[in-house]
Amino acid sequence: MGRRATLNAKKRNRRIITISIVVVIIAAVVVLALIINSTSDPNAKYIGLPVDPSVLQQITGVSDGTLNTVAVPSGVTAPNAITGTALTSGGKPEVVYVGGDYCPFCAVERWSLIMALSRFGNFTGLQYMESSATDENPNTPTFTFSNASYSSPYLAFLGIEEANRADVPVITLTAAEQALVSSYDVCPSGGSGGVPFVDIANQYAVDCGAQSALDISGQNWTQVAPLLDTASNPTAQLIDGATNTLITAFCKIDGGLPATVCTQSYATVTLAYTTASGGAGQQSMALLTLVREEARWTSSASRL
Repeated sequence: MGRRATLNAKKRNRRIITISIVVVIIAAVVVLALIINSTSDPNAKYIGLPVDPSVLQQITGVSDGTLNTVAVPSGVTAPNAITGTALTSGGKPEVVYVGGDYCPFCAVERWSLIMALSRFGNFTGLQYMESSATDENPNTPTFTFSNASYSSPYLAFLGIEEANRADVPVITLTAAEQALVSSYDVCPSGGSGGVPFVDIANQYAVDCGAQSALDISGQNWTQVAPLLDTASNPTAQLIDGATNTLITAFCKIDGGLPATVCTQSYATVTLAYTTASGGAGQQSMALLTLVREEARWTSSASRL
């Protein structure tokens, strides 16, 4: 072998060794990150699993007495009254939620939204979720609507998670959905409200963030859920208080049904009220739930 060939062989060997070292280092970093993540966040293993029925019962079974006692404490922001074409689906007033699995503020809002909607119907397919590990209030325990369904004789519900826990977009809003966001997800002081955004039949909107600044990061679902039926607990007061404002809004848009719910004092807290107008917008919005149901089964992009 000539001198040049020998030098080239040595260079190739050095490159191979260098590349091998880099690969080993990268692999070690990935493994270390996984170890650290599993150690610092022991609840991550539950993400994507179905919510345990006992946990769901604690959330949806908070007593009327507790909700009546909590009412609306300070620190809870009620939905804003808005005016728009009546938003319906299947002949029922429609509630549209837009958020993201990564979002810590959405994480808190979902607790109240699930509690409130469960007074009017039932969820299936709810899964455990945590907000981003790198955002504000990291690893906030919550749930995801990505694979969930909701049935009710009084309301229709569309839950949209635009991005997964890593803040990677998984769903693009339709033109009709984007129109709702553009029209109603606006802070009273100006500017976009961001997520979470909840449109309640175009008569109320939750915008400009979650309804409270509650921080439950570092806890898990089995720690938070049992607190909700204790009216004196600070966590319960904020989650339940926001729930009461949502229930009141739902009762206003569906004609006060069911009466067993809507005649409770927690369902009659003070909210501004405007009457939505009728119009052609009803039919186009009624298609949204069907479109999302089809997409849920034909695309795996919304799953982590």
